[in-house]
Amino acid sequence: MSVDSFHEAHEWIMSGPYNEIGYLYNGYITTNWMLAHVLVYESTWRNTNSDPQFLVYTNYDYTREGILYKVWVTPVSAVGVQEVRPEES
Repeated sequence: MSVDSFHEAHEWIMSGPYNEIGYLYNGYITTNWMLAHVLVYESTWRNTNSDPQFLVYTNYDYTREGILYKVWVTPVSAVGVQEVRPEES
């Protein structure tokens, strides 16, 4: 996915990955830093303005194709925090 502005990145993230992360998928991987940035920002904003639902994590990997930006979440349970790291690749 190629986006040229934060507006495009915001529209793309809010139309799919933002609503699916934590429910259908536990993470999102992209080569576009703007998409990762918007997803982290919106997920953190959601946790700040309401009861936190997820812990938000980020990471990146260098590959031959470029940098892979990773964003993943773990649910905050009623009795504490469940911290699960994704499998190392």
